[in-house]
Amino acid sequence: MLYLRTAAEVQQAADAIFDRVKMAWPQARIHGLLVQSMANRAGAQELRVVVEHDPVFGPLIMLGEGGVEWRPEEQAVVALPPLNMNLARYLIIQAIKSKKIRGRSALRPLDIAGLSQFLVQVSNLIVDCAEIQRLDIHPLLASGNEFTALDVTLDIAPFDGDGESRLAIRPYPLHLEEWVEMKNGERALFRPILPEDEPQLRVFISQVTKEDLYYRYFSEINEFTHDDLANMTQIDYDREMAFVAVRRTDSGDEILGVTRAISDPDNVDAEFAVLVRSDLKGLGLGRRLLEKLISYTRDHGLLRLNGITMPNNRGMVTLARKLGFDVDIQLDEGIVSLSLSLISVGKQE
Repeated sequence: MLYLRTAAEVQQAADAIFDRVKMAWPQARIHGLLVQSMANRAGAQELRVVVEHDPVFGPLIMLGEGGVEWRPEEQAVVALPPLNMNLARYLIIQAIKSKKIRGRSALRPLDIAGLSQFLVQVSNLIVDCAEIQRLDIHPLLASGNEFTALDVTLDIAPFDGDGESRLAIRPYPLHLEEWVEMKNGERALFRPILPEDEPQLRVFISQVTKEDLYYRYFSEINEFTHDDLANMTQIDYDREMAFVAVRRTDSGDEILGVTRAISDPDNVDAEFAVLVRSDLKGLGLGRRLLEKLISYTRDHGLLRLNGITMPNNRGMVTLARKLGFDVDIQLDEGIVSLSLSLISVGKQE
């Protein structure tokens, strides 16, 4: 029953339901009634969120305003799960700019942060529940910071495969997080990099000397752009891995060091790099990060880990030798080639 405005009206409606049930089915046992608040459509924007399964890309999350004749290729923007807040926000802004949805309703602007959180929750549901074949939330009323799903259609089917294998983008590998004790007794969390690390990565780079940056990038770096940092933090875990060593603080994670490996298309070789904050050298961070990267690439079936540095980067050359890398110093080229076979790699002293 709709449009009940007072407690007395709710009580009258409940009594009417009980009377009707008793007349139609006297033996029925009623354990309770569900009471929900009425959705206020006045000034609300009607959105549509649809998840469909593509045979090539797996689940797709679509956002638009929709209608009875839903044409997602014309009426929606599309993203691949998993989504985080940054990716969800980007999807919403893309939808607004392409006029798939409006940036405000008749009364108030769209709550982009709230809708981003809603999309992240939908994404988490899709990642966690491989049985979901299709999800259609329509209409989704957006009014200020309130989002109300008036109707939801859900199609499910048995799924007995690897849940992550159906996703085009691998979810954040939580199991790779590890606490490590540094030489000064302080503990650091080693974990895969996240898109949300972009601001912290910018701060980290500002704490690395120009000399160390030159060793890492083989050129003088004045400033990294947003696109540069996005490429470093928004990675596909299937073909690339970056581990950061972080110190947990009240204001968030403080990056102390980073190492990464990018594999070739055949997943045979990978190029690696490592960078530690210049004021934290001597704590064993570089070695521990590189050891974690070696273990990860070996476990994922890669055969060789390659890298280059400069002859005067003695710290990197010494570390590489200790970890079993073949070191080829090419003075005429001004480089040192580093190569490690992951087939025979073992613990190095």
